[in-house]
Amino acid sequence: MKIQSIAIAFLVATSSPSYSAFQEREYNTWYQKDAVLYDITQTSEGLPVMISISQQGRGSANMLVSYMSDGSCGDKKGFLNVNGKDVPATYSCVSVRANRIEHFAINDAEKVNEMVNHLKSDFTLLLQNDIKVWAANIKTPKYGIAPRF
Repeated sequence: MKIQSIAIAFLVATSSPSYSAFQEREYNTWYQKDAVLYDITQTSEGLPVMISISQQGRGSANMLVSYMSDGSCGDKKGFLNVNGKDVPATYSCVSVRANRIEHFAINDAEKVNEMVNHLKSDFTLLLQNDIKVWAANIKTPKYGIAPRF
């Protein structure tokens, strides 16, 4: 729950139009702190997406994808679409004004490790048919949890 609260605060702060005019965003760069890989990318509409992968390469690997999208929260979804295939995920949604922040938690370590290996093979992941996750520097991530804004 703490990770979701941090993700919500981060997404709300980085999606503010007035704030974004004064910051330099560094999308598609992987960071690592402790045993967690982080990436910030964006939807095709330019809305921020935060991805964190914990314990990659282990049997306890898990992944959280959080992003803002248009509309209000509706039916609960039980899958995250990854490269055209539905992957079981725990879904939660928070309404923020006219938008929503969606969270997908994937606890299937085999699927998470498969996605990491796909990225480490220099291939792109496509999430929800809209979000491109680039391999970029995933083999040698920078230290920390995010770029300096």
